[in-house]
Amino acid sequence: MIAVPHYFFWPFDVGISKIDRERTRARTHIADAVRLGVLAQEEGAELRIEGHLMACDVCGESSISIWERAREKADPAAFVQRYSCLQTRNALFRHLEEGRPLAEAAVTHLRECIGCGQHFLEPGKALHTLAVDEAAVAAQD
Repeated sequence: MIAVPHYFFWPFDVGISKIDRERTRARTHIADAVRLGVLAQEEGAELRIEGHLMACDVCGESSISIWERAREKADPAAFVQRYSCLQTRNALFRHLEEGRPLAEAAVTHLRECIGCGQHFLEPGKALHTLAVDEAAVAAQD
C-alpha cells in the first residue's frame, strides 16, 4: 500500500520550505471566491464586493477616486480600445490591490455599463457623500 500525503504540492514547490512558499504568494486582501464570483458576474459576489469597497479603508479611498474620475464625464478619445466587463473588473482588481493605474478604457466602460457602474461606482459615490456631508445621506435615498 502506498502512503498518500494529506497535502498536495504545486510541482515547483518541491524542496521549498513552507515559509518560503508563503512569502512568494501574491498578497491580496479580497478573497479568491469573491474575486472569481465578480469576474463571473455572480450576483452574491457582486454584492459582497460592494460591501468590501464600503468597509475597507484602502479600497474605499480608491473607489472614491475612481468615482470622481468617472464623474468628470470626459469624452473618450476616438480610438480608445473598448473593454468588456471582464477586462474592466480585472483592471479594477489590479488597481485596488496592486496600485496599478486604471486604463481610460476601463473608466469609460464604468460610465457606460449599468452593471459595472452599479457595483463599482456606487460605493465610491456613497463614501464620497459620507465624507463630504453626512446630512446629505438622507437626501440621497
